[in-house]
Amino acid sequence: MLVEVVLLGVLLLLLRKALKKPSEYPPGRWGLPLVGYVPLPGPTYQDHLRNLNKKHGDLYLWRMGAQLMVYVHDFRLMRDAFSRPEFTDRPDFQIFSFLEEKVLGVVGTNGDAWVNNRRFSLRQLRDLGMGKSRLVDAVQRQATWLVEVFKKQAGKAAPVPYALRVAIVNVIWQLVAGKQFDIEDPKMQEFEKLMDEILSNQDRASIQDFLPWLRYIMPSSVFKRLSKYDSTVYSKNKFLTYFFEVIEEHQATLNPGEPRDLIDGYLMEMEQKKNDPDTTRSKRDLAFLVLDLFFAGNETTTTTVTWVFYYLANHPRVQQKLQAEIDAVLTDGRLATLEDKPRLPYTEAVIHEVLRMSSLIPTGVPHVASRDTTLGGYTIPKGAVINGTTFTIHRDPRYWDNPDEFLPERWLDSDGKFVTKKEGFLPFGVGKRQCLGESLARMEILVFSTTVLQQVSFSVPPGKTVSLKPDPRVRIAQLPIAQDLLASVRG
Repeated sequence: MLVEVVLLGVLLLLLRKALKKPSEYPPGRWGLPLVGYVPLPGPTYQDHLRNLNKKHGDLYLWRMGAQLMVYVHDFRLMRDAFSRPEFTDRPDFQIFSFLEEKVLGVVGTNGDAWVNNRRFSLRQLRDLGMGKSRLVDAVQRQATWLVEVFKKQAGKAAPVPYALRVAIVNVIWQLVAGKQFDIEDPKMQEFEKLMDEILSNQDRASIQDFLPWLRYIMPSSVFKRLSKYDSTVYSKNKFLTYFFEVIEEHQATLNPGEPRDLIDGYLMEMEQKKNDPDTTRSKRDLAFLVLDLFFAGNETTTTTVTWVFYYLANHPRVQQKLQAEIDAVLTDGRLATLEDKPRLPYTEAVIHEVLRMSSLIPTGVPHVASRDTTLGGYTIPKGAVINGTTFTIHRDPRYWDNPDEFLPERWLDSDGKFVTKKEGFLPFGVGKRQCLGESLARMEILVFSTTVLQQVSFSVPPGKTVSLKPDPRVRIAQLPIAQDLLASVRG
């Protein structure tokens, strides 16, 4: 009898410990073991985070299933955290691994693989023209083609054309693979559908990360269907099959010492390191690196330019002022280059205000604590996932006056000059994992926006609205809702 009492006491102590949040951890939602805190249906994910921010302050936790999620709502705290080596790594989430045993590419890798691929990608993209004037010509050609597509749909309510995505993909695809897609290319159309499906499936797919124990208590077929396993594998294989074909084409026509694009550069480096037992280079890693660049270089810029058009349609005064500046600076129909940026302060202000208001990645790309550490005076255990809440920082009254208003003027000083740096602004992330394609994205947004707005104006179709709220079906990104705009050709 005594043994049973002792065992029961030990069991109760262990249960109490499991149910009680350690006092040294940040405040927040703890919930039950394995399940965590599952909220009732109602508020959106962002609304939950806003409410937790009001209740617990700038740093709190939310245990979701088997994952301990930590949220940072202060710009300075987030900047300091993501500059520290113990918060540099990515978590082992399927969104990064694509169900591979080993994470490959650059977005989700850690350690030597990440360092090697990031350095290589930055070096190759810069050598190929990223951030340099010679790449502007390629962007201008794509933007000019897009203008002609807009002109064809002028005068009738219609969505932002699919041509925008093709034009932006062609910029990064030229750098990566030396290729271009035609608007009728079935492969590009297939990829667009796959990318949309990957984004819309992320909540279901994340079950594998947050509730992995479900696989042990339900039939495998049911768990796979619940977590969109087969859909993820199908999408991955479709992309990889094509990328491997492109890689093989490059290898067959490779001229050592004269790389035509990023794939050539990787193959040359892979050959140089083939006898190095510590090399991270492989064709499969290259295929995933291409996937990372293809996806990131397409979705983010396409979405931001679409937000620019939506905001201008809703703010005609801003659009008129922006076009007046473009007309005054880019005379005789000349297209914008990087050298024009200092003479386009209001254009830069509009773009930055759209980046702030839209907050494309609302909680940034997650990081993970690689060891037990501290942050903001609290203990952060190894394995905790750290999220910077960009969407609230971009509306934080500590950094922004009238934060919920669309005010491009906030980016201009008293002389009307563009103020380039602002605390509380981080659309491309911050710290060691800051977006490696930032300079390319900024240049594309500038050239595409100015080129289109030189010849086309946008307005809300009669009897309709253009919503500036993100698509509620996608949680990991604030994508614009597909809806009609009215384009008109400028006289």
